[in-house]
Amino acid sequence: MSEKELNGKVAVVTGGARGIGKCIAETLADKGADLVILDMKIKAEDEVIRNCTAMGVKALAVECDIMELGDIHTSVGHIIEKMGRIDILVNNAGVYPAAPILEVEESTFDFVIDVNLKGLFFLTQEVVKTAMLPNGYGRIVNISSCDGKNPGRGVAIYGAAKAGVISLTKSFASELSGSNINSNAVAAGWVESAQVLANDRWRDALPLIPSGRLGKLSEIAEAVAFLCNDKVAYINGEILDVNGGIIMD
Repeated sequence: MSEKELNGKVAVVTGGARGIGKCIAETLADKGADLVILDMKIKAEDEVIRNCTAMGVKALAVECDIMELGDIHTSVGHIIEKMGRIDILVNNAGVYPAAPILEVEESTFDFVIDVNLKGLFFLTQEVVKTAMLPNGYGRIVNISSCDGKNPGRGVAIYGAAKAGVISLTKSFASELSGSNINSNAVAAGWVESAQVLANDRWRDALPLIPSGRLGKLSEIAEAVAFLCNDKVAYINGEILDVNGGIIMD
């Protein structure tokens, strides 16, 4: 059993129904945080909710389309009503369509930017204004990518969006730090997610990873939990690389 360093905190994890988001949510629950799983499709009976409540914490399922600002406003209000506060926001929700740069259509461009960047921005804005500023406390952790620093072939728009996430992370840190609100990011590399394993691109990337393997979902989740810990509250505006050494800066 881990130390309950997040005991008493309420954490919102977007895209938390499956994959990395699910692992992040369960890791934060194991460390004592009450959880809100915010996703396009999430039910109270879903596995992530059951797993979190089995750890002795509260867990709330909230369906929300972060591409819709009205939906964001309604969902955050609902979370405050049910949980009383939001201490931690993990912006994990993202989409990863791959296409050569000359074949990207406007609809794909808009979709990737709306989910990975615009939705992240306006959800964070709403959570900060509604919950974190009134409480004088907040920990924001954004999930970026090594593609946001050095984009791979075929993921130009995704890489651009994740570069934007890095920039927004620093902007939130700069403008909110005086209110005891920290903003950091985890730049994830190639990991053993269903999305990554669904095609063979990871096989081409594997020889480029100094660690010689894909990352585990738990390694991303533990990095997120580390940045949520008040013991390291002096870390602010940091982009934490968790990629097996594929990028070292």
